[in-house]
Parts: sequence; C-alpha cells; structure tokens
Amino acid sequence: MVWGRKIAWSFLLAAWFVPAFPQTSTDFTSIAVPSVSNTRSFAPNERHLRDMPLGALYANSAFAHGYRHGYEQGFHVGDLDLHMGREGRISLQAKEYQQGHREYNVGFGSKQSFEDGYQAGLRSGYADAVSGLEFRASERIRALAAGLDVLPPTRRSHFDIGFSDGFKSAHSTNAPHDRITFEYVEQYCHKIASGPYAPEYCSGFSRGYLLGTFNSQSSTSKIAASQANRP
Repeated sequence: MVWGRKIAWSFLLAAWFVPAFPQTSTDFTSIAVPSVSNTRSFAPNERHLRDMPLGALYANSAFAHGYRHGYEQGFHVGDLDLHMGREGRISLQAKEYQQGHREYNVGFGSKQSFEDGYQAGLRSGYADAVSGLEFRASERIRALAAGLDVLPPTRRSHFDIGFSDGFKSAHSTNAPHDRITFEYVEQYCHKIASGPYAPEYCSGFSRGYLLGTFNSQSSTSKIAASQANRP
C-alpha cells in the first residue's frame, strides 16, 4: 500500500500553506453494512466489540482494537510503577509487549496490525499513568467512532490499513497537529487516493491520523517530565 506514504508527504506539504482548516463535517464516505447490527460474530467474548459505537471502530480496525488493549495494559503497568514509587521506564520489557500475542484473537482481523496497535497503545497508556494522568483511551477514541458501522471483511481491511497509515503519519517529522479535524484529513486523502477502496482507506486514514495527534507526544518526554516533577 503506497497511499499512506504519498498522502503523508503531500499532506505535510499542504498543511504548511493552508492558513485555516475547514471545520465543517463532510458526508461519511465509508460504505456501511446495515444488515450487521453488532460485532459479536467476530469475537463473542470480547467486551470492546460489544461497546458500541466504539465496537464498530474496533471491528473495522485491528490496529485501533490493539491500541485499546495495549493502552489498558500500559496504564495498568504504569499505575503500579507510580504507586510503588518506581521511576518511569524509558522502555518497557519484552514480556509486556508480548502480551499482545496472548490477547489477540483471529476474529480481530490482521494479527500484525493488532500487535502494532497494541505496542503503540502500551507506550501511550504507560506514559499517561506514570505522568499521573487519568485513563484517556475511551475519550480519545469515542469521537473517532462517530458515524461508523461495521464494514464487510474486504472493505474492513482497507479501513484498517488506512487507520494504521494515518496513525504513523501523525508521528512523521513536522506532521501538522494544530486545528486538524478528521473531516479535513479525509477530504485531503481523497485528493491523493484512488480506486474502489479509497473511501474506506481515507476514512480509516483520517481517524488514525487524529488518534496519532492525541498520541504524538513521545512516551520518553512524558516520562522524563514526570521524573523531573518528583521530589
């Protein structure tokens, strides 16, 4: 998938020349499947998939779903370190990253995407916890799930690729974050992407980019700041 790289660089260039971004909503472009009323058929025991509308986002994107699992685990580990008086760790242990292998279910979609999201969420959750911040995963993600319904498998995979590409693009050097809305990013994506699955890809890309902007401050800087503020 070469869209992500093309969109990322083109978007970075364009953002520097756009004085103000439009804040009005666009029509939601992903093709939904009204006959799918819930996500239980994917993984009936998975609580995140039953929590609508967030469940629709997690069903469409294994990366977003993995991020939520990882954030919860990272926040738990960070909270333990904080309350035990331990200094925040710059890097977590391999066993903590490998937890994503155990939490993955084939019904979640791409294993690699889930694990990539898990690692990103793990770092973010840990950084928030050791910095003394509240649990913010639901707050961050809820707005990104607005207007979503569960997509059929083929289209779901393109949404997921877009979501992952968007998240990573938000962490690119000089990636614009101020006054960015997912409607604007989606509109811009459509100027670059083409093909039958461009609507799904761009819808995922825009939401992943926004999650990436929430997550853009590095875990290292958060941990360093929390250590500096300790007596």
